[in-house]
Amino acid sequence: MIRIGIASLLTLAILQITLASARGEEATAFKPVNPPPMKPIAARDTPAYVAAKMFLRGVNLGDYLEAGRWSVKITAGEFATMKREGFDHVRVPVAWHLSAGPAPDFTLSPEIFSHADFAVTNALNNKLAVILNLHHFYAIDKDPAAATDQFLKMWRQIAAHYRTYPDQLAFELDNEPHENATTELMNPIYAKVIPEIRQTNPKRTLFVEPGGWGNVSELKNLVLPPDDNVIVSVHCYEPFYFTHQGASWAGLDVRQTGIQFPGPPATPLEVDTKLGLKKYVVDWIANYNTLPAEKNPSGPDLFTSALKTPAHSLTIMDAPFTSENSARL
Repeated sequence: MIRIGIASLLTLAILQITLASARGEEATAFKPVNPPPMKPIAARDTPAYVAAKMFLRGVNLGDYLEAGRWSVKITAGEFATMKREGFDHVRVPVAWHLSAGPAPDFTLSPEIFSHADFAVTNALNNKLAVILNLHHFYAIDKDPAAATDQFLKMWRQIAAHYRTYPDQLAFELDNEPHENATTELMNPIYAKVIPEIRQTNPKRTLFVEPGGWGNVSELKNLVLPPDDNVIVSVHCYEPFYFTHQGASWAGLDVRQTGIQFPGPPATPLEVDTKLGLKKYVVDWIANYNTLPAEKNPSGPDLFTSALKTPAHSLTIMDAPFTSENSARL
């Protein structure tokens, strides 16, 4: 049975720069950390804007091709189930680097393409759009400059392989850049790989993420080359104790399970004293049990507030962006 992470992609309108604050105070120009800011596009019919409508409700194929040697099996029939359940796209994380040969070519194996093709073609055959990404390439997080050559050569091969596939297939360049892969250091890398992909896929929709694990606060530092078919996505995992409850990789604070969304629960959640939870986690659960939905720590305000980031604090102007609120099931 496949374990699937569900991603809810909420597409927003193209952002416009507003120099006045939300309270109508005197306008002050926002200065991005990594200038120059990108030029606003007012059109609502750009390729990226149109493409974003294909990526509203997604299924993430976690642990299929990014977790080692085919950790999870998936059948063709499961794609039909995804479509029947109301999803419109599938995100396929792939650890391409695990199937790459040595430098200088970093040749990707036919086997990895075979497995990726299975997911891509079955999704497309079931009228599901696809986001195919590069996942867990930690070399670029450790040393972006040293890993850039492999990053470019892998994407050159991926792009060439899928050059004839329909427009419903999109590429996501890198999952959650973090550590040393800051937004400022990823900007010039994106500026190299996007033209590289455009040589074989001139009309392919591309997804990019800022640094800081794709955090919305990093949007102000993201500067992309001119391209009207790039969608910027951010990852938001709030409310964290709900989305990551019981996740072994997320630390000791999330060991309490039984948390619902939205809070408060009809029956108060009892703290499992055997878990030895920190006081701040116990206090969070107390608030979860008692506060109304609009103030509850397991409520929608945790992620809707991120979606309402003031336009004057952003420099992402060439395309719509999406917010991804993911939970591993």
